[in-house]
Amino acid sequence: MEYRPWTWKVPETSADMKRTIKRQDAFERVSGQAVFTRDVNLPGMLYAKILLSPYAHARIKSIDKSEAEALMGVRDMLVFDDPDIEFDNETLPGFEVSRNYNLLTLPRTSEFYQHPMGVVVVADTEEICDRALRLLKIEWEEQPFILSMEESLKPDAPKIMPEVKLMNPGAKEPNTVLTSHEEIGNVEKGFEEADKVIEYTITRARNTPAGVEAIVCVAQWRDDFLDLWVHHQDLPIASVTNPNTVREKHRAPLAEWTKITLTMPYQGSWYGGLSWLSYSYAFVRLTAILAKRAAGKPVKLLWDESGYYCGGDDEGTYRCKVGVKNDGTITSCHWHMLGIRNPAVEKTYASTKIPNILGTQEWALVNTGHNMCFRHGAHNCVPHNVMFDRVSAEMGLDPTEVALKNDGCYGYDWDWITRYQKENGFPQRWSLKEVLDKGKKAIDWDKKWHAPGTKKLPNGKMHGLGFIHVNEWHWNAPHPGASFGCVTLRNGKAAIIGARCDMGVDTESGARLAVASEVGLKYEDTVILERRSDNTNYHFWQPGGSFGTGYIITQLVLAARKLKQKILEYAVTPMPSTMTNPTSASPFPNKKPEDLDIKDSMVFEITNPGNRKTVREVADSWWAQDPPIFHAVPVNKYGYTPTLVPGAETYPMARQAHFIEVEVDTETGIVDVTNIVCVNDVGHLFNPEGAYAQQYGGAVMGLGRSGTEEHLFCPQTGVALNYDLIGYHIGTMNDYPVVQGLINESHLGYAAYGAYGIGENIGAGMSGVTVSAIYNATGKWVLDYPTTPDRVLKALGRI
Repeated sequence: MEYRPWTWKVPETSADMKRTIKRQDAFERVSGQAVFTRDVNLPGMLYAKILLSPYAHARIKSIDKSEAEALMGVRDMLVFDDPDIEFDNETLPGFEVSRNYNLLTLPRTSEFYQHPMGVVVVADTEEICDRALRLLKIEWEEQPFILSMEESLKPDAPKIMPEVKLMNPGAKEPNTVLTSHEEIGNVEKGFEEADKVIEYTITRARNTPAGVEAIVCVAQWRDDFLDLWVHHQDLPIASVTNPNTVREKHRAPLAEWTKITLTMPYQGSWYGGLSWLSYSYAFVRLTAILAKRAAGKPVKLLWDESGYYCGGDDEGTYRCKVGVKNDGTITSCHWHMLGIRNPAVEKTYASTKIPNILGTQEWALVNTGHNMCFRHGAHNCVPHNVMFDRVSAEMGLDPTEVALKNDGCYGYDWDWITRYQKENGFPQRWSLKEVLDKGKKAIDWDKKWHAPGTKKLPNGKMHGLGFIHVNEWHWNAPHPGASFGCVTLRNGKAAIIGARCDMGVDTESGARLAVASEVGLKYEDTVILERRSDNTNYHFWQPGGSFGTGYIITQLVLAARKLKQKILEYAVTPMPSTMTNPTSASPFPNKKPEDLDIKDSMVFEITNPGNRKTVREVADSWWAQDPPIFHAVPVNKYGYTPTLVPGAETYPMARQAHFIEVEVDTETGIVDVTNIVCVNDVGHLFNPEGAYAQQYGGAVMGLGRSGTEEHLFCPQTGVALNYDLIGYHIGTMNDYPVVQGLINESHLGYAAYGAYGIGENIGAGMSGVTVSAIYNATGKWVLDYPTTPDRVLKALGRI
């Protein structure tokens, strides 16, 4: 049997239902009653805090902790060389960035400013922890620090971070984590075929989530049973159950998987894969170790300054070379990155017909903190769209036309994709043209677009339009085990069960809608249960990478269909005898399941709709004998080639396009964004308000990363200068106009009904959009991000 979720028929009730769905968590959140991990307060709970390094790179020579230990209320003090922690470490499995190095849980040497290291204090209150840490008398040995990756890559650079264990086979002394070289096609041949070759350099400053809920974890042991309350994007069970042999002393498991209970309260401030960092898992381990020493008392470990410790994976220097024909056809591109991700071989290859692509990369340690793909994709989207901007400008073409000229998937042109769509049950749709048509109409592109630097407004400012496009992600259906939720029915209500981080993006409403419409229930007759799990037997795909909707809902649709079939079987089967229902007659005697249907939580006869009973009347008496509990497992075979030979490759056929309008003051360099239009092809829309929230929030995040956000470090000391929301200008709604969000539904994804994700798409896609708008306004390129007023003035030759 073929497994093609994109061909599944959308239930007829879905369209009406999605217009009226309400968030299950709405009241708790707006009333302030929602409990976040930081709000957890257990009887007898102790508090713990870690020493933060005042230096960018320094080693603890000695510690006098006598005065701190004598402070009333201090219950424990764990130091880096204690046997309980000395060799404890973490290498996050399963993600390419973190797999490249292993970190000590409590190192002796600080790797960056405010690095949590050296000593942990456990006390009766947070305030006592803070005071005890101030009473420590520490002799420091400052080490050489490096803030520039280019400097760190040099063979004669001083070795930094000696306690970080590099894991990649290509790592090189003193500081190189890895180098990579990935080529598709023949790049040099593509440059030879080009009419013009363009070269330029992009730089991206370090940006950060600057989240409002700092990292925290609570742990309590009951004999050898472990209870965890985590602030985490993932289910961090592996961090306490898995051994490793990376360090001199093997790391033993802290607990057995079957003896862990996980609670994930409401979560704040996870923007993509931030918690995929190795340290986020080490933090959970450290909490469990401290709680083990606390003899049954719960311990809450806090890191108040953690909002700034992680930088994005787009930070770095991009040296770019592009070959182009006179008509705008790109023949070849080579991007070399000094940074943590190879940018050239993901989204540009996935969303164009460009036949020759080379991505090379060098990554070295620096003393500014760890990096990870939060609001993932900017490392691809920024060079992707700057390339299209530069090509359009150099060849004197409309960038929207250049985008269409090069559209495709994995080097195939759109004619090939159209054949693929037809032969594999997809609608024949050209997503990029559809989203461009919608966006251009909304912003009035054809009327407002002009040659660079030619439109001066009556207020003296220069007018500009900016545009970006890239594929929508994520497009795949779930593989087995990716999401393993359970759907059950009791008292006429469907409970959707599975542990998941609820960080406010409201995937939950879409999941409830899918189950309700597939079974035939009212939306209000569904509930989702996700914040507590014993052993995480049932779990949903965790937020990050836009996988959530496609992975979760596809699996739940399978379970919901099984539940509906079971209800219809109940309806035509003699009911079990119970104390309240001693008769055993069938609710619909002499009928077959196919004679019935379910709508609005009522089971009814198709040819005689007046013959009906509630779902509860039909199903309740079966709970004790044949309970309706379903946890379907998706299969792993989907997608075919145009020759109808089974193939593993899937194609990201949906697109997103975003437009901005700006006014540039050439006297001050200030760029005012006056209009924003976001268009996303989500394949199939489950949750209109949730999708628009992603567009609005993503646009603000992307514009902040493009225009204002950067960490600053003192070149003399390596100390961060703006670890606060005064000096670090994160984008907010007050900085930008209301976003016009438009949705396209092409049904070109591989998940249920052809759905795609939307989270991260806009925040990543728009992370470089200001460059094209500033160029259109002034005729000058500002390729050093963020595009702050001083950089605009420098490009204009005013400073």
